[in-house]
Amino acid sequence: MAEGDELGGLGLEGGEEREAGVPLCLGMTQIYGGINVVRADPRREVVWLGGSTGDVCALDGSTLEQYACWNPGRANASDKVQNLPPHLQMTPAVLDLTPVGTEALVGSCTKELLTLSDVGGFTRFSRKIEALKWNKHQALQGKSKPATAACIEATYPGSSTISVGHSEGAVSLVDFSREGEMVACCWPDKTFAPLVNSPLSGVTCVAPYRRGVICALNSPKGGNMVVTDFRERRLCAIQPSLSCFSGAIGCIKTQSLNSDLVVCCGYSKSRYGTDGGFVRDPYIKVFDVRYAVRAVTQVLCGFAPVSITCHPKFSDCFMSFSEAGIVSLTDVSGGHGQVVQQFQLQSSNPYAQEGVQFSAGDISYSGDVFLFGDNIGNLQLWGNDVESTLNIMSMPLPAASDSSFESCSTFQMDESGPLACVPQYGHDPSEPLLSDFGQQDMAVGFPPRDLYPQVAREMTMVDSKLSVVRISNKNEEILKNLNYRISNPISRQHRRRDRKAKDVFVPGKYLYKQIQGGGPQEKFVEFDFKFYNTTKFAGLENNLPNCYCNPLLQVLYFTYPFCNELLRSTPDPNVEFCIRDELSFLVYMLRQAQGDLPCQAQNLMRALMQSQDALNVGVLSSTMDAQICRSTREIEADVNKEQSLFRRIQTLFRFLCEHLHKEELELKKLKSSSDCKTLAKSVYGFTNSVINKCTKGHVTKKDSLYFQTSVQLPKDTNVEKKFVELLQESLMSESSIRAWCNSCNAYVPMTQKRIVSSLPNVLAINCNVKNLQQLKFFSSTQNGTPWFKTKFYLKTDKAKGHILAMSGDDGQVDDDQWTEYDLISMISMLIDERGKNDYIDPDTNVDSITDTDAHFVAHVKVHPVYNTADAARKEGKWMLFNDFCVTPTDMKDVMQMYGHKKVPCMLFFAKTGSQDVAKKGLKSTPDLTKDGFHSLCGEKPLTYGRQLKNTFTSLNPKTESPGVTGMKIVGIDCEFVALSKTDKQLHPDGSETILKNARLVLARVSVVRGQGPLKNVCFIDDYVRAVEPVYDYLTRYSGLLEGDLDVGRSKHHLTTLKKTYMKLRYLVDQGCHFVGHGLKNDFKMINITVPPDQIIDTVELFRLAHQRYFSLRFLAAYLLKKDIQGVTHDSIEDANIALELYDVYCELKESGTLKAKLQEMYKWGRENKWDLEKLSTEG
Repeated sequence: MAEGDELGGLGLEGGEEREAGVPLCLGMTQIYGGINVVRADPRREVVWLGGSTGDVCALDGSTLEQYACWNPGRANASDKVQNLPPHLQMTPAVLDLTPVGTEALVGSCTKELLTLSDVGGFTRFSRKIEALKWNKHQALQGKSKPATAACIEATYPGSSTISVGHSEGAVSLVDFSREGEMVACCWPDKTFAPLVNSPLSGVTCVAPYRRGVICALNSPKGGNMVVTDFRERRLCAIQPSLSCFSGAIGCIKTQSLNSDLVVCCGYSKSRYGTDGGFVRDPYIKVFDVRYAVRAVTQVLCGFAPVSITCHPKFSDCFMSFSEAGIVSLTDVSGGHGQVVQQFQLQSSNPYAQEGVQFSAGDISYSGDVFLFGDNIGNLQLWGNDVESTLNIMSMPLPAASDSSFESCSTFQMDESGPLACVPQYGHDPSEPLLSDFGQQDMAVGFPPRDLYPQVAREMTMVDSKLSVVRISNKNEEILKNLNYRISNPISRQHRRRDRKAKDVFVPGKYLYKQIQGGGPQEKFVEFDFKFYNTTKFAGLENNLPNCYCNPLLQVLYFTYPFCNELLRSTPDPNVEFCIRDELSFLVYMLRQAQGDLPCQAQNLMRALMQSQDALNVGVLSSTMDAQICRSTREIEADVNKEQSLFRRIQTLFRFLCEHLHKEELELKKLKSSSDCKTLAKSVYGFTNSVINKCTKGHVTKKDSLYFQTSVQLPKDTNVEKKFVELLQESLMSESSIRAWCNSCNAYVPMTQKRIVSSLPNVLAINCNVKNLQQLKFFSSTQNGTPWFKTKFYLKTDKAKGHILAMSGDDGQVDDDQWTEYDLISMISMLIDERGKNDYIDPDTNVDSITDTDAHFVAHVKVHPVYNTADAARKEGKWMLFNDFCVTPTDMKDVMQMYGHKKVPCMLFFAKTGSQDVAKKGLKSTPDLTKDGFHSLCGEKPLTYGRQLKNTFTSLNPKTESPGVTGMKIVGIDCEFVALSKTDKQLHPDGSETILKNARLVLARVSVVRGQGPLKNVCFIDDYVRAVEPVYDYLTRYSGLLEGDLDVGRSKHHLTTLKKTYMKLRYLVDQGCHFVGHGLKNDFKMINITVPPDQIIDTVELFRLAHQRYFSLRFLAAYLLKKDIQGVTHDSIEDANIALELYDVYCELKESGTLKAKLQEMYKWGRENKWDLEKLSTEG
């Protein structure tokens, strides 16, 4: 900062004493007109000013010299105004501005104009609000486009997308990288009414938040704070608003993008106030928006704050400013406001002038400089040190003009030159140099341990490490004496063991199976899924977070009406996170997959993690390792997680049904659930009527939609009650309450009756087992028949207002009004199957059982339509789904509780006839048509608007058509990034065993043409936007750099995972054959099922039985004489190399020399130890 004229102009001498803790004025300048807004740039030494005359100024933060000043509104003004002198060209005032992007750009707004300019004053974008490009999906809101702006704010530092608050009560997202397109817009209050004759009407303040935008909505109802979630652009989620001030909110701020604390100041209503009858409220209010908007504390400032700004260096700390120049620093970390520092600016500053009022303020991103602006154009910078800067690591400013620099003067390299004054090291010839000592040995650590000759003879070199391949019993004893820890190779994971608790045995098919590798010598051995599943039905892997939901997903899949509707649904590629679409993808995978190849629910879990409702109800846990710095969303999932595993899966089913119902209603523009039958409602939904009757006979009735009911088991296990009696009580109950009666206009005693007035096609029943003693009911018998019934009848009588239940053991009923229900699925919890305890206390509370103590399995009665071999059967087969372990079972096994180890959790009964689909079958609808595929391939990327690298040429819809009749062969390669690290175990011999693989997600997909005149030309090269924190970009293997998956920084064709997935799914459905290297793992990571006959993997083509695999780099060097993957990998290059190798394979196969060539390659590799440098030298 400059100390000269600025300090003198303020009347402060450099040596003048000041009060301890009071900042020092670092500089001052003045612009024409008043200052409405002041902002410090997050990356450069630039101060942005917005004036009341419509001017925008950029000042050099180190000298406060004017870098540029311009008026964005004059270019859009009328000819009459433009012909006036500059000081008379009055244009609308700048209401707000915000730094945009990383290239020293600033966005500013007036009431009707939105502008983007660079630091030199050049206008990059300028357009009226009403003329902004309107995204087609905003028609869903049912509102007209907003025409005015009140405030703007970047969604995060460096972003090209800004949040815009409108006076009409709307908040929108405008993306400058898409030519100023309004990509999303929502109205937090559908019944919004503006304030009359007040500039505070509408959304006057917005603050960035990790889940969307926090906005201040001012209306006659008062100043309300609303959290809007724009991650699902088409279905914008809005949390309930919270009233903050009786008048209006003046300023609202968050400490950072991931902070959950929000501070705001505002106005209260008063008959003596200005601005529409408002006066400034002396309180600053603090709120927590982590789960729902709730008040934390309020701080009495002692003055009326005009503005507040959160401190960038100290979390939970904010600065408030007043019109009189009072500055207060407050800390709210302890849940209550504590004023850390408060001071009054010195009387020698311009605020002492009469009529001067502070109007704007900000804190630099370094936290060392405070900026103040007033209504007459004065700008002051204050700090604790005259050398304080706006940013710690500031980027250079671009040149203000195009004037060329003078050439550098030359100087001589001699004793008279300027370098002669550089001090030199003076060496004393009598002292030795370090290089004179020569090579010497020194003792470090302990000497190496001598191995016994018997052990040394059996050691071999593996990957530059000595390891013992075969360890005999004698050598094992020797190594134990040498204090070596022996890790015996892990035995085959499919070894079955029966577990015993008292006299009850649990079959091995119920045991928890874990996917894990073998010992050091088995690291290349794949896990044998086929041993655990010999059926035609695919299981689900359990090595992902939240895999407890696998049995529920299997139940949903094998419920025919639900599955059939999902297979026929058409997903929307523009809605990135849609639960219904992800379920349809998963159902399609399970339909296409074989038993020996399990599927994953990775994409569905990813969509659930982005749903705030799923986090709130506690059905998810963190997807990141505890050792890694997790995002706030991951922490929120762990905090909200339902600790009871038994209740969590019941809550998940209810959430899925309610979310699917709500999602479908919003897509169909319906407000009431009674207007339309949605998928969840038509399968699982039923109407529950609540009838209240007061003592005077007034009756009120309310109908609600439910998707499950609960059976309450008696606490006393000696009480004999039939299963159908408990079911009838759960469907119809009566109680006495005291409630408000609108007719009596008072709280009166009432009789409340709950009854199910309509029956569902599939009845889902929660088993409310409180303790393991209550399992006695499910294993007991009554009158010689099991207590638990697999068949019952229900009958509703609307006239009498009751429902009846009858056991299926009573025989066939004659009355047509009875509805028969049969058991089709049961989800059970298996306790203590992992070997922790041999005995389980029957009094154990079921809710105390956690993830580490139990897991879920599902018994499903599979209808013959799911298996073509059983199509002629009338009755379905019972199957047990234990993650990826699928085994046949029978009704006797379903009814067996195995002591206290198997706890029924959910029961699913279907109407007789609802599963009768022998004539219809299961048919799926293609996700994309031919035109839809080409349209999706030609769609603009998320990074549209900036200069991108052109790496592909899209298919010509007229001449190129992928599929069996067109382009049948394509080359593909994928790159991934890691979201978590790999857990490894180090063995004494130096080898490693992978305990838990890193969680990888798709980052880039390249698909090249395998046929035609444009063979080897890429037509899909998608970079997938990252929605979770990336732990490692794996640059050495993926070629990806930090920022390549960021919308604000990427220079590639960036898109969403859903769009990329749908493109690949179309190619699979069209019968394309994919050529690549290691495609089995790639398709598994993408979470897509490809028939084996459509995969041409060069890993398998060039390999002899029981021999090692060749790397792509080795195959390219040996067969094609090409050196690839030198520094990093490139997916387009790898895909082309795979196509060329496939051509070589076809030639060798046709000539009959393939086997000889492979033997030659293995021989060369063993002789040269697979050294590619020797291969390149020989080549």
